[in-house]
Amino acid sequence: MINTFKLDILSPEGSIFSGQVTLANCPTLSGQITILAGHTSLITKLSSGEVEIEQDGERKFIAIMGGFLEVSENVVSIIADFAIRSDEIDEQKIQEAKKYAEDQLKKKDKISSEIAEHDLQKAVLELKVFEHRKKNKSKGVKY
Repeated sequence: MINTFKLDILSPEGSIFSGQVTLANCPTLSGQITILAGHTSLITKLSSGEVEIEQDGERKFIAIMGGFLEVSENVVSIIADFAIRSDEIDEQKIQEAKKYAEDQLKKKDKISSEIAEHDLQKAVLELKVFEHRKKNKSKGVKY
């Protein structure tokens, strides 16, 4: 029997993922961390990147921007500032958002530039996760 643990990923938009998984690779400020069933209790800050999940022999990827991760009694909770499943990423919408953010950065308004920088980082992250999923799919990775 494969050991599993409960994983919940939440963002301000709501629940992004909830289920029993065998593995979760998460980006932290100290580097990538792999969580398996029975992991010791932990609370850590997350960095922007990709959460890789293994569930029922299939891999799933979720793009996140910041937040916190807590491991306690075989339950892992991720509360992200932003999160989106790779299968929900629309490449055309992200390319448009990226271009808009780049155009906004060309303006000299400080507040608009800070918002545009955040939006640009978000778009680049989503594109990275989208491309990673596309590349793995072509290699036959099960999703």
